[in-house]
Amino acid sequence: MSEKDSTWKLYACVRQDLNMNKGKLASQAGHAFLESFLAAGATRQSAYHADGLGTKICLAIRNEMQLHLLYEQAKEAGLPCTLIEDSGRNTCFNGVPTCTAVGIGPILAVEAPFLRKFELYTQ
Repeated sequence: MSEKDSTWKLYACVRQDLNMNKGKLASQAGHAFLESFLAAGATRQSAYHADGLGTKICLAIRNEMQLHLLYEQAKEAGLPCTLIEDSGRNTCFNGVPTCTAVGIGPILAVEAPFLRKFELYTQ
């Protein structure tokens, strides 16, 4: 196993098609990181912290369908994961609850080879 494969990582997989402003995108990624971390359990949390501050990666997801497929893959693989749904209470989504992101991890890269097909989120 390479050093890259043995590093614990948290992933926020965020929808691109919503065209969220940078602040909204950052908050949705933050929800994904935190909720997944909290759902992971003490063993994974400790391993993640043993690497120092921990590695966080934000991946770009094309649309809601791809987001739900990714969430199902992570659940089927037995990985700690969470689906983030914004309440829609602000003006971003016109009052409509909207799935914005999936949090996955902490995990080792070898646990989720299906994540390799996604690119880093850039704006």
